[in-house]
Amino acid sequence: MTAPTTAPTPEPGTVLRFRDRHGAPAEVTVTARREDPHPPAPPLRSCLLALSWPGGSQREVRHVGPSAAGPGSGYDALDNEILAGLRLSRLCGSAPYPPEVSRLIGYEADGELPFVLLEPCRGKPVGGTLGRILPSENLPFQRSLLTGLRWTSAAGIAHRALSPETVHWDTVCAQITGFTEAALAGTPRSVAGAPPWWAPEQRPGQTAGVVTGEDDVWAAGRLIFWVATGRAPERADLADAPPDLARLLRGVFGPPEGRPSVRELLRRLDVPDPVPRGMSPDVALERGRADFFALRALKHPQTAPVAPAEPVPAAPAAPEEPSRRGRPWRRRR
Repeated sequence: MTAPTTAPTPEPGTVLRFRDRHGAPAEVTVTARREDPHPPAPPLRSCLLALSWPGGSQREVRHVGPSAAGPGSGYDALDNEILAGLRLSRLCGSAPYPPEVSRLIGYEADGELPFVLLEPCRGKPVGGTLGRILPSENLPFQRSLLTGLRWTSAAGIAHRALSPETVHWDTVCAQITGFTEAALAGTPRSVAGAPPWWAPEQRPGQTAGVVTGEDDVWAAGRLIFWVATGRAPERADLADAPPDLARLLRGVFGPPEGRPSVRELLRRLDVPDPVPRGMSPDVALERGRADFFALRALKHPQTAPVAPAEPVPAAPAAPEEPSRRGRPWRRRR
């Protein structure tokens, strides 16, 4: 089936109907709009909207735009943004949301104009501010970047596309944005990211094994080295790096199974673990994942992890991932 034509960017007066991050229906009216000064890469489009929210606050809408890769890749990118936002929101619960990661407000996954509604990103992409990061800002940048990465790994996702475009900086705190290539930990690896920031295991012909949090450690290390030294990331040689930087990044650029965890990197910076607890298990989701892995093991035993020995009892499903019904043109996972 052919994908529907992409709807235009919402104009003032448009009513946006969506689900909030708790799964409850909501709607707002657009009162003004302007183009995002830091738009995401195609196939997503973005604009900043002033909405009829309490206080008239501003939000960012990202939706599918024209792309040579076709609309299917745009829907996948939106689904990844929604998945990451929902898992991070669920992990935080009633605790304050970490400023080191972008925040999902709501989403519409199955309408004529699928979109995600986000808090506007803070600061600017670090790729455009490198020359303005002072030496005294290096340590706050490192601590906040790794803090954000600790939140994503605790939520069970890997960003897989850390780069100077997806990491923002506001002179005080880094913020990880752009979860269009995010994946659940434990799923088979695939090509993701872009040179020179992608980890070796995310490159064509090298995607063996499953996604882990250490896949992001490699890219974070490259970014930290580049910001601290100004040298091209391909020349991340720790032999002549400043001692503190060499100590922090020791082992980061090795094979994924031997890399330090994000928690270990935070310990090297004397930063306590920012995540107070692990994510509460979703019984229905775990049961579905177990069934999925069991079926995949029958077809492709070399790629599927062993399914749990004991079945997980069924329970009502909580809002977790956007529904994929009604969009048969999209590839199934």
